[in-house]
Amino acid sequence: PGGQRWQPRNYDREVHGPLPLHEALARSLNLATVNVGMDVGLRRVIQTLRSLGVEREIRDYPSLLLGALSLSPLEVTQMYQSLASGGFRSPLRAIREVLDSGQQPLQRYPLTVERAADPAVVFLLHRNLVEVTENGTAVGLKRLLPSGLQVAGKTGTTNDLRDSWFAGFSADRVAVAWVGRDDNAPTGLTGASGALLLWGDLMRRIDTMSLQ
Repeated sequence: PGGQRWQPRNYDREVHGPLPLHEALARSLNLATVNVGMDVGLRRVIQTLRSLGVEREIRDYPSLLLGALSLSPLEVTQMYQSLASGGFRSPLRAIREVLDSGQQPLQRYPLTVERAADPAVVFLLHRNLVEVTENGTAVGLKRLLPSGLQVAGKTGTTNDLRDSWFAGFSADRVAVAWVGRDDNAPTGLTGASGALLLWGDLMRRIDTMSLQ
C-alpha cells in the first residue's frame, strides 16, 4: 500500500545463500521460497493453487509466495487433501448421504475425483513434507506422536505472530489446525509452538496409519 517496497526476509533474519530446495522447505526459509516462486512465475503458482482447489480470487502479488492469501482452514484442507491423495482432488463435503428411518438413502452426494497435479511431482513433495516433520520446523511432532507414526506436513506463521498454522497428513487422514484471535491481534505463537501442538494431539488420539 502507498507504494511501499515489499522486502521478504527469513524468520531468523539471516541470509543463508544457495541451498537445496528440500532443505529450504524443511527450514521454512522465506527468501529461497520467494526466489523459486519468482523464477517459476506467479501465474503458474496461481494456476497450481486453482488446480489444488482454491476458488477465491487470487491476486498476483509476490507476497502470495509466502502465504499472503486469506484462506479458511477448510480451504487449506482442500489443498492438502489433493496433495495427500497423490495429486487427485476430491471436493470436501460435510454430508455424504441422507438416510430415512429405514436407513435407505434419500439423497446421495457422489464422490468425484479429478487430477489436480502431476503424481510424480506430488510424490517428491510428499518426501519433502516428511522431512519437515522429521528434521525441519515440525520436528516437535516426534514427542507428540506415537513412535513409528510417519506423517507429512508444514508449519505456517504470519507476520507479527498473528496466525499459527499446521497442515499435514498421515496415510489416511488429513487435518489442518489454525490458531488466531478474533481481533487479529498477535497470538505470540509460531506454527510450531501453537497449531502444531493441536494437530499433534489430534493425530495422537485418532486411529491413523503411518505413511511408511
